[in-house]
Amino acid sequence: MDTVQLERECRSYTRYLTGHHPTPYVIAKYLDFHQKMGIGVTGDRFERLLVSISARGPVWTRLADSYASIWRKNSVLRKKLVIALALLECAPPAFETLDRCPAGGFLGTVLQLGWGAFGYACSLFAATALFSSIRLWIAVVGR
Repeated sequence: MDTVQLERECRSYTRYLTGHHPTPYVIAKYLDFHQKMGIGVTGDRFERLLVSISARGPVWTRLADSYASIWRKNSVLRKKLVIALALLECAPPAFETLDRCPAGGFLGTVLQLGWGAFGYACSLFAATALFSSIRLWIAVVGR
């Protein structure tokens, strides 16, 4: 396994999920998990491309995750994000960010949920346009 790629994934996914950089502990555990469990990108070309693009940064991770959440529910990307989230839930200081209650009481929570839903819809629209065209191109060129 390419440890440089796995570290890039861990950094990108952590910044996407928490907004912070991962600790050395989280990176080590992410690498250790991949080494022991053998999760790799063994899918088709598009699957490998989706994981590769998601490792470029949190914005790309958001786009790839939005796309995969609807169109590729069982993708390797989604599994890697679950692994990263599980590690972050158990490691300081990320768990504090993940467990924090939204500020502003009930109204603040509703506003944050609404803003999050709007952001997801925008990401999904952009990701569907981008990744569907890439997937179509790969299907046509791959013949």
